[in-house]
Amino acid sequence: MNLKISTKYCGEMESSGSEEIVFPNGLPAFENETRWILQPYKAPFYVLQSVGATEVAFLVCEILSIFQDYQIDLPTSVTEPLQLKRAEQVSLWAILTVKEPFETTTANLSAPIVLNVDVQKGKQYIPRDSEYSRKFPLLQRKEAAVLHAHSNPQTR
Repeated sequence: MNLKISTKYCGEMESSGSEEIVFPNGLPAFENETRWILQPYKAPFYVLQSVGATEVAFLVCEILSIFQDYQIDLPTSVTEPLQLKRAEQVSLWAILTVKEPFETTTANLSAPIVLNVDVQKGKQYIPRDSEYSRKFPLLQRKEAAVLHAHSNPQTR
């Protein structure tokens, strides 16, 4: 049975429910919102949309698609509830703070959204200490990666 979902950025859409991601504890400040979907937006960006609240949506990006050298150790307080057993099950996402102009948009790398892609479960992991910033300049990093690729003789 398909459900109709009203979304903040993409209007009304139908969902079979199979693409829903369950956040058993919601997200910080949105603890009652436990059902979410990831909607493609403009590559490489997606919208993390609450199924139950139209106005609750976040622009996100898969961290490793932009920040290839990103590394984080996930504690058992994250891996166990998400049933994570293998690295291939993990997908890490950053919530973006969209600014005008868009070139000044930042990514929260210090508190990633952790998804188990096999069982469609998620959790935002907020470590006590992080080497990453909550306001990492998104496009500055992408431009640096492009410049590095052009100056790296292995990529020619």
